Amino acid sequence: MTRLRVIYNGVIWGLFCALLAWQSTWLQMRIALGWLIPVVVVIVYLCYLFYGRRLQQNWAIFRFPETLTVTAVLSVILLLIYHWQPLLVVIGATIREVFNASWALNTTAYFVLAIMALWLLVLAIDSRRHPVPKLQSADNFKQATLQSKIGLVVTIIFLVALVVSYYFIPGYQRFINTMSSLLVHLDITALRDYINSFGIWGPLISTLLMIFQSLLAPLPAFVLTFANAYLYGWFWGAILSWSSAMLGALLCFYIARGIGRPFAEKLVTKKALAKMDNFFAEYGDYTIVVLRLLPFVSFDEVSYGAGFTDIRTGKFLIATGIGQLPATIVYSFVGGSLGGSKLMLFMALIGVILLVVVSLLVRKIMLKRQAKRQVGV
Repeated sequence: MTRLRVIYNGVIWGLFCALLAWQSTWLQMRIALGWLIPVVVVIVYLCYLFYGRRLQQNWAIFRFPETLTVTAVLSVILLLIYHWQPLLVVIGATIREVFNASWALNTTAYFVLAIMALWLLVLAIDSRRHPVPKLQSADNFKQATLQSKIGLVVTIIFLVALVVSYYFIPGYQRFINTMSSLLVHLDITALRDYINSFGIWGPLISTLLMIFQSLLAPLPAFVLTFANAYLYGWFWGAILSWSSAMLGALLCFYIARGIGRPFAEKLVTKKALAKMDNFFAEYGDYTIVVLRLLPFVSFDEVSYGAGFTDIRTGKFLIATGIGQLPATIVYSFVGGSLGGSKLMLFMALIGVILLVVVSLLVRKIMLKRQAKRQVGV
């Protein structure tokens, strides 16, 4: 089953790359873009052969719910780029082109989607029946995370590439500077126009922006949530913001586990992580949900802080998804109301007030439950 989940992830990323490549007429005229799928699968599988057999624990990144999260995020991006019916046509054309066949495009696409859904279900059942072993000792946990070679290598390469690109690629430097300025100055309209200037690539750019701000705690995420709703409507904007925030949270979580506390302290400061330690000590199992519900607690600090605990990835993502959903919906409704009537804006502001009140109420309830549990122990 390990090989099945590795290959599945290769297919997902290969299909995503192939469908994005369809936006390039130059590429369409020169190669059958469907061949990108097996190429990516081979690359992912070779990485598994090189690392996976020696670092089995690390390949939990291909288990649930990480696989489901990545699949959902990539699907949302593709839906926002193509919309449903054009997406079916492109999927059908991509697969049909590889086999040089004359199958009906929609039928081919539905067949591929059915296979991927069934495959995902099998992997979900397998992950539930064979969960990743939980490390019991805090010392063993710390040692295992610090020795995660693939996490260390990938993160270092990723960071070095970002830094080198910033200084040597003018276009990338302008992109980072513009993006940071818009987020820091809370310029929602300008941020919306900037994302919209990328045309059909807007959803992908928005996802990258959300991941970027997730890595750097001082940058606010709600501005981007407003802009997404302003641009794509509150419903699709909420889906895009929520799914990309989940991906950013997962990345911070793995950075903390793969590199260790010293690196995370450079990003979010020792004081912030010490505060997270106190939160986890105070709230226990309810920490993630409670902190995600509180709009004045940094999203990124929670993600990094969780990486230093023994919480399982699945539990972290479920708690993050539940805790982040109310704020995402409210902020998206506010963003979608910016260009609407005064009544909609008034209702949105009421929603923000209710969000704060409810979050504080939930915090109080969780604290009482945690206190009862400690008394019972």
